[in-house]
Parts: sequence; structure tokens; C-alpha cells
Amino acid sequence: MKNKSEKNSPVLQDWGNRKEEIIYAVHGVTKRSKMKIKLSIPMILILLYASLPATPNWYTGTFANRFSDYFTGKGFAEIKSKNVAEAEKRAEQMALQDAASKITCRISGETIDYISEKGGDEETEVEEYFMSETQVKTDLEIMGCKKLKSEKDDNCIYVLVGIPADDLRNSFKHKIKENIKKVNDEFILAEDLYNSNPKKAMKKYAECVITLQKLSTDMAIYLYLNKWNDDLSQQMGKIPTKYKIEKKLYELTGSVPKTPAELSDDLLAPLLANSKANGSFVIYPVEWQNTGFVSEFGNNFAEILANKIIAETGWQRNAYKYCEDSDYIFRGKILESEQGILILLGMNDLAKGNEKSTQIFVNKLTCENIGWERIKPKDLKKALQNKLALYDAIQTDNRLKIDLQTDKMSDGPLVYYYGDEPKILVRANKSCYIRLMYIFSDETKTLLIDNYHLATDQTNQWIQLPLELEVCEPTGIEQMLVQASTEKQPPVQYEVVKDGGYEFWIIESDIGKQIAKTRGLKRKNPKKEIDEKVYQWTVFE
Repeated sequence: MKNKSEKNSPVLQDWGNRKEEIIYAVHGVTKRSKMKIKLSIPMILILLYASLPATPNWYTGTFANRFSDYFTGKGFAEIKSKNVAEAEKRAEQMALQDAASKITCRISGETIDYISEKGGDEETEVEEYFMSETQVKTDLEIMGCKKLKSEKDDNCIYVLVGIPADDLRNSFKHKIKENIKKVNDEFILAEDLYNSNPKKAMKKYAECVITLQKLSTDMAIYLYLNKWNDDLSQQMGKIPTKYKIEKKLYELTGSVPKTPAELSDDLLAPLLANSKANGSFVIYPVEWQNTGFVSEFGNNFAEILANKIIAETGWQRNAYKYCEDSDYIFRGKILESEQGILILLGMNDLAKGNEKSTQIFVNKLTCENIGWERIKPKDLKKALQNKLALYDAIQTDNRLKIDLQTDKMSDGPLVYYYGDEPKILVRANKSCYIRLMYIFSDETKTLLIDNYHLATDQTNQWIQLPLELEVCEPTGIEQMLVQASTEKQPPVQYEVVKDGGYEFWIIESDIGKQIAKTRGLKRKNPKKEIDEKVYQWTVFE
């Protein structure tokens, strides 16, 4: 380990009198290497401006707390080429994402807590009621948010959007009633077609199951918004059960298994019909349920779909970061059923502003041929418990705001492969201290960076953290918690394990308790502001 000066290293100043170059590697109980983490000399940032104009008081202060009847979100964007309208649009999108993140975290956590108190199958319930931020953001866009506040300076525009809680509740109630009617109508039509047109009947049955899945999640959200007063149970009780519909589907699918290539043909045929000659697309890994997790099959199947799209259309496939420059975005989802799985695929035409979707039912025999261990995400129950624990620990603060992204991160499930070297960037709306904690698939909890200081002239812009990461074995779902505080955070208890010139920083205490310890100081000093976000990706070989 090189012995270098620490004069310009805010990270290492906060960690004590250590050298500027520290290499971590994290081991599980089997001592297998998971990820090599090198903390290099911080980058010397060349700033375009000596200092940025002050962020509006209402954006960083407690002004947003006045809107207690709203679900609020904040966003800001740099004004480029004097195009204020375009910057305002990007700021509103960021605010919508912020609002979706808060709603997802709050409702998922509290709904699952409520259900677990009532009893039931913990694994099934937790998985079923996790919400998709992407879907929530879409719902908010359809509803329309109120712009509660907007302000611009020479460089940035800032917005505060809000969704009235009553409007959100009434919207879900209306959507539930419409979907109840849809299930009944589609089921009656499917029954009429059962003998005369089995293929069309299968499609209608599949649509019923998908709508039932939406109903289940929407009902959980509605109960939370309605203070757990169930005034729709009688109407829900009149629709056919999921088991009854899936049994019909199973009867119609026959006994012949299909290959993943054949499944991709079935999914893409209606979407690619009459497709234009030239285009570009982004396709995300196929998500498991509403969890944001990706299984081995979901990842591989997205690649099969991508190759099929290229072969059929000649379109160019873009990386995630070029999502906004693409003509089409493909997103898929796998829904588990007692008789097999349902695979949904949507194609969003960005130019026309519309979306087409299709779905297929995959029978149990096909699933067994593929392998259930590949279809379901690895260590699913453990990953869900970790995610829920982080949700429970996080509290929302309306002032300080922190965001994180990697070189791959975008609006969909994220995967990394062995040998990838993720770059982590953070953005905050005011000067703060940042901590990153990382949970590996075997639940090993590590400290990546602690009390890294973002200065005032680094606010409202993406700053790359001085970390060099390399993704290594094993595979699995891994999660990251980023904390930001306007004051230095109390030290994390960790064990330093040295092995062959490497240092291993393994967190000894429970992360939830560590968060509580951090927030405990807030009661002593009400001026202290804290924000936290949970991120995840899935690692594959």
C-alpha cells in the first residue's frame, strides 16, 4: 500500500489518519471474493462556475411541509441553450420520479407491515405488494400533478409538484371499479370462446389474470390511502378467482412445452407487425413481479427478445443511457401463477407517444423445462426482506435531497456482469456529507464510503465518487443505501479484516439500527437535514 499525502482528500480526512489509497475486498463466509473496491485519489473537478446561485429557500427549506395533504416531489434541471421550457420539463420529470419514489417506499412498507400484522404467507404477501416505481410514475403522469411552486435562476429551474392525497385515493378507487368490470366482461367473453376459438380464449383469460394482479396491488394501495377502510370487498368478491381462471388457461395450453425462442416469437409478433424500416430501441431485463428484481431467465430472455427484434426489423439496439434518443422502449414483466407464469411485454413508441402491449401464458411443463430456479430471482425471499428492512428504516425528509446513478442506471431494472466497473455518481441540492452502505447477496453489509463531503459549488450537478469498483462473483441481488446529511454522521461500527494487502470493512451493526442512530441526532438538532435512498441491481456471470 502506497504511502501518500492526505492533504486534499476529504474522504480520508473524515476516516482518520489513513493513506489516500485503500483497497477493499468483501468476503462471505466461504471467503470468496465478491467485489473489489478501490478508493482512489479524489478527482480534481474543473468547475464551469466559481459558485452557483443559491438554491431557492422554498426548495431546500421546510416550505414543502405546508402541503401536508399532498404527495410531493421536487426536481431541478440545468437550463441549456436558454431553453427554459425544456429544462422545466426535465425538472418536472425528476419531481415526478421523486414523488413516485416516496409513494413506493411509504405505501409498500406500511402495507406490508399491516398485512404481516394480520397474518398470512409472509413470502407471498411481501412479494405481491412491492410496488414498481416505473408504474407509479406512469400513474402520476396520467393523473396529472399540480405544480405547487416553480422558480428559475440564471442556470437552473426548480419545481415542486404535488398529488392531492384525496385525488390519488379516488383515482385508485375508480381504477379498481373499472378493472372489476373488465375482469367480469373478459371472463364471460373467454368462456364463450373456450370451444370455438381456444387461442382467443387463452388471450382473454390471460388478460383477466393480469388485471387481477393489478387489482390486488391497487387494492393494497387504496386500503392504505383509505386508512385501511375496506369499502370495496363486496365488489371484489363477485369476480372469478385467479385459481379458476388459471385452471382454464392450463387446460387450453396443452401438454407440449415451448422453448424461450418460441415464446419470444409469440410475444413479439403482434408488436412488430407493420413496423417501420428504420429505428432504434432499448430493452430492459424482464422484471420479476413488481419487485424490480431480475432472474437469470428474465435477463437471458431479454437478450433473446433483443436478437429477435434486430433480426425481424434491422433496428439498432441502444444502451440504457441513450433511452431518450431511442424510437422504442421495450419493458417486460413475469407474473407467477399456480399453473405457470405470465410474461408481459410492452413497446413504447416515443415518437407517437403510445404503447402497445402483449402477453402470453407459459404452462407449468415449459416452466419446469426452463427450470424454476432460473425463472425466479436468486435468494428472492432474502432480497425482499433486505429491501423491506431498508424501506422501514428510511424516513422522508422534505428539504435535503440526494440522488444516485451509475453509468448504466435508467428507468428500469438494472443488471451488472462480472468484470464490469460501475461508476457511481451522486447529486444533492445542497452541501452535505454522503455515506454509502452496500448489501451483498449473502447479506454481508459493507461500508463503501463515509462522510464524503459535497461542497456548495458541487450542488445540483452529478459528481462522480472517488471509487473504483469491479463486479465479481457470486451472482445475486445486491442493494445499496445512500445517506446524505447536512452534518457529519456518527461513525459506523465495522470490522477491519486484513488479507494479503487488502482491507475488508464489514459493518458489524444492523443497518436499520445504524440509520436510527444517525437520525437520533436530528431530535437534538432540528436544523440537521437527512435524506436516504435505496438502489439495487442484479449481478450475473
